[in-house]
Amino acid sequence: MEESLKRELYAAGINAEYDEHAKKLLAQKIILAHILVSTVSEFAEMEPEHVVPLIEGVPEVSMVPVNPGETNSLKEDSDNGEKGVMPAITGINTESKIPYEGRVTYDVHFFVWAPGKRGKMKMILDIEAQKNFYPGYPIVTRGVFYTSRMISAQLDTEFKIPNYDDIKKVYSIWICMNSSERVGNTITEFGMNKREIVGKSGDLGRYDLLGVIIIGLSKELAGENDGSKLHRLLGTLFSSHLSAKEKGEILSEDFKIPMEPDLERRINIMCNLSEAIVDDAIERGWKEGLEKGIEQGIEQGIEQGIEQGIEQGMEQGLEKGMEQGMEQLIANFLHNDNHVNQAVKMLGVPEKMVLSVAQREGIKVVS
Repeated sequence: MEESLKRELYAAGINAEYDEHAKKLLAQKIILAHILVSTVSEFAEMEPEHVVPLIEGVPEVSMVPVNPGETNSLKEDSDNGEKGVMPAITGINTESKIPYEGRVTYDVHFFVWAPGKRGKMKMILDIEAQKNFYPGYPIVTRGVFYTSRMISAQLDTEFKIPNYDDIKKVYSIWICMNSSERVGNTITEFGMNKREIVGKSGDLGRYDLLGVIIIGLSKELAGENDGSKLHRLLGTLFSSHLSAKEKGEILSEDFKIPMEPDLERRINIMCNLSEAIVDDAIERGWKEGLEKGIEQGIEQGIEQGIEQGIEQGMEQGLEKGMEQGMEQLIANFLHNDNHVNQAVKMLGVPEKMVLSVAQREGIKVVS
């Protein structure tokens, strides 16, 4: 297999791990509460800690799909092995699946009870993490599609025909990282509004049933006076330049978010799998290894022929570069988490290689 392909496959595996833990980090109820307070009008006057108990059950992450007919079945949490029965209706289909239609996988999907004039009202929300603000299509259009599916999926679970007034309001919230300067530090909502073309018709019923919200995150961490507090919070969580300790300090001091064990673990893993760390480590290793390889190849070329020597040197350089990139990545991981088994599992490298790097770097590790 060509070295470039090996590199792409390796990076893809790390990126998949990163995406998985990014979703689980967003699924923390205190993080969801901060998002709701800053974006959804129904929670605008509330404090995040008061919103947390309004989030029903356990927010479902797309890696654990709940298919139609299984919403009340016994489910096992793959993280801690705990089992439990989700209350009626609260088990959510993170995969919207209907015969003869396409399949939509939601990142974080959950129910929440919003305060209203007639008491609490149930709402359904979807949180999506997007690395690229311009993936080749308008995000808002995809958001409209998602909210439409979230409404149609309520048939026979939240409402029955003809009781359309039982339909629950839905929101699809998109967190777009690496946004351009124009979009960075912005929050934009799209919804359904009434427009009276001729005359005044008065109240004709509920229509404000869906909303698409787009949060643009700048590449740089938002300051206290840039954008909103939410931009700084999310920027902190997904920053590739802050250490786990620095992130914990910002969350605790600026947002009064306690560093619960699971939240702290997620942040540590995210730091270890940060794409910037991965790309920098591999790129640096490749560059150094390639330069050394070419240099060695040129020396060999004097004896074997310049062209053949350079070709061999480049091959050696690519191989050496990949190895050094791997070692640098392992070292970065161990500095944040010194568990050997975690490094082996997350990075997909042999235990012998992890122990060798730890010994060379003088890092005390545990199994």
